[in-house]
Amino acid sequence: MNIELSLSSEKASAELLDTLILHRPANRHAPVSVQFLCRRNMDETVLHDDRMSLPPLSWFDANLLQAFTKQLAASTRLDSCQVELPDAGLRLIGHTRRNTEHKTSGHTIRVESLPTAARQFASFSLNGTQADIRTYARKLYSRLWEVFCRG
Repeated sequence: MNIELSLSSEKASAELLDTLILHRPANRHAPVSVQFLCRRNMDETVLHDDRMSLPPLSWFDANLLQAFTKQLAASTRLDSCQVELPDAGLRLIGHTRRNTEHKTSGHTIRVESLPTAARQFASFSLNGTQADIRTYARKLYSRLWEVFCRG
């Protein structure tokens, strides 16, 4: 999986290493935590590992996130889709773009906070090929299912 994470507030991008799904039973309203482990190239020689978290998700939001990612991973033509996760105050926007010269398609997932969200943050994007997003969608599904079964 080779997915790039781009912050709108920074020019440098980061490589997405993994996605962690954690169950936080103490937070009954939003028990699911999604964290992105990434590596930023600070300069030519220094690599910096970092962790970014989405606002806590309810099970409803987690289901919407999984369905959205699955829909985008299956998309092969020039397309866009959008979903709002109301409990977390997030909007996910997916774009598919096709490069006819190289016969590849790229997928972008943009994550931004809703204007009414209690927790505002700088938007960011996950960029990858269709195969990368498909792999990410499968990993997200299996990890959400594990947390659901254990929690």
